[in-house]
Amino acid sequence: MSIESGLIPLWFVYLMYLPCIGILLWALCRVNWTALKHESILQHVFYSACVALAVLWSIRAGLSSGLGIHFMGLTAATLVMGWPLALIAGALGLLGVSILGLEAFDGFAVNFMVSVALPVLTSYWVLTLVQNKLPANPFVYIFLCGFFNGAVSILAVACTTSLMLGLLEVYSWDAVYEEYFQYLPLMLFPEAFINGMVVAGVMGTFPYLLSSFNVEKYFSDD
Repeated sequence: MSIESGLIPLWFVYLMYLPCIGILLWALCRVNWTALKHESILQHVFYSACVALAVLWSIRAGLSSGLGIHFMGLTAATLVMGWPLALIAGALGLLGVSILGLEAFDGFAVNFMVSVALPVLTSYWVLTLVQNKLPANPFVYIFLCGFFNGAVSILAVACTTSLMLGLLEVYSWDAVYEEYFQYLPLMLFPEAFINGMVVAGVMGTFPYLLSSFNVEKYFSDD
């Protein structure tokens, strides 16, 4: 979604800064700064993710303000770097598109909560659920944690965006459906495909880069 200045009521914009700051501070406290400082490969992955997310989010389509559609790629970022770094990379990517003028600084907190924090935490929840309930199989990881997870994350964002814009009476429910929600099926498969292919590609080449993937556990002969 894309929040322009004056689109969302000011009380809601300011209210969103409370959870936004809280989640960012939580993520900053959970990051393994020692590993990030001493492992150059992790630094390259993190910086590349920030740039890649900003570029991906700059490619968008939409008819009305707040109803823009773009791919997210945050499921793959969560699986590769872990949710704390994914949140920080998402915040920096959002800051980048804001500097480019594609997002309004006034709506940073709302955009972060809906388009960054929600998909990252949803992806982490699905990952945890799959790893706790299903056997450690590489194909289960790729298809459920990668492909399926990407579709679930964008579905969560679309539902939350629709409810927010409708309940705040930014648009009528008919407008939200006709200009945004009815196009969701067109986004589910591409989002799932992008995240799934990134995860599969990293697993097939550099599996140790996936922070959520235990090579010994998933490729064990037991």
